[in-house]
Amino acid sequence: MNPKVAIEEGRAIGAQEDMDLDNLFQTAAPTGRFTATALNSLVGAFNEVLVSMGIPDPYPEFQTGQRALPGDLVKGLAMVADAADSVGIDNPVDLADVKDDTDLEMLAGKLMNLAADEEFAAEMTAMPSEEDAVGAELGVENEPAAPGGDEEDLFMQRM
Repeated sequence: MNPKVAIEEGRAIGAQEDMDLDNLFQTAAPTGRFTATALNSLVGAFNEVLVSMGIPDPYPEFQTGQRALPGDLVKGLAMVADAADSVGIDNPVDLADVKDDTDLEMLAGKLMNLAADEEFAAEMTAMPSEEDAVGAELGVENEPAAPGGDEEDLFMQRM
C-alpha cells in the first residue's frame, strides 16, 4: 500500500473515531437552559485547567446559550476528571446534577481551584505524554519531526 494512502486512511479513521466519541459524550451531556455567560465561565475555568495541564489549545467560547453541553466539552471535562484522579486529587467534575447556570458556575469555581492547585500543575507537567509513554513501553524513542514536516519521509525512515 502506498504510504501516503495509508497515512490518509489513518487520519480518516482517527477523525471518525473522534466524532463517534464526541457523539457518545453528547448523549451523556447535561441538559438544561444554559446562557452563554455561564457557559463561558465554565469554558474559561476549563481553559485555565488545560493551561495548568500543559495543554495550550483553548476551548472556544460560546456566542449563544445552549440546551446541552457539547460532546467535545463533556469529553474534555472527563479528561480533567481522569487527570485529577490519576494524581490523587479529588475529582471536581460531577455533571450528574448540572441543570442550570448556577450549577455551571459552581463547576467553574471547582475547576478554577483545580487550575490553581500547584500540586496538580506540577504532576501534570511532570507526566510523560501519551506518545512518550507508549514509546517507552515499546522501547522506542520519539524522533523529532522531519525538517519541513515531510511525514512520508519520516514514515519511510521508521519502516
